[in-house]
Amino acid sequence: MTDQQALLNQITAFETHYHYDAGFLKDMVQHAPGSYDHFQHFQTMARHRELLSTEVFWIAKIASMQQEDCGGCLQLNLNMAREQGLPVAWLSAALDGGSTLPAHLQQVLHYARQVAAQGSVEPELMEAMQQAYSKGQLLELGVAIASAKVYPTIKRALGLTQACQAVTITL
Repeated sequence: MTDQQALLNQITAFETHYHYDAGFLKDMVQHAPGSYDHFQHFQTMARHRELLSTEVFWIAKIASMQQEDCGGCLQLNLNMAREQGLPVAWLSAALDGGSTLPAHLQQVLHYARQVAAQGSVEPELMEAMQQAYSKGQLLELGVAIASAKVYPTIKRALGLTQACQAVTITL
């Protein structure tokens, strides 16, 4: 089996496990293998969580994906968050604006949305986040939030705009 075939098999297994269309990754393996080699490093970065709690990390990722309006990627992140133990009630609350989330997660949700929107973060919220989280944690949040933009951007570059439109989300 070639290295390329092994990668394609890994992507197919990922698609099957998460019920996610990763055709854009298969295209990258087949048509831009050098880009895929570098993209694997990005994926490691996008999944990196060292300083943040699981729930803070996933609420930030979900808020970012909502901001990017990428239904398929949002569903993938919801599935991954569930797999890592986040309660369905929290995920549902995050999708509905966060009013029933614990206070610290409401803060993270609103912060992640504001950062992802590329505007300024409300000063009171920024101050609260700086008091609640270390500089390292805020940097890790920044990486988690920023990484949400890459997947839909690559899909859109391929003209796969249908893949990045709202879908029916299931929990």
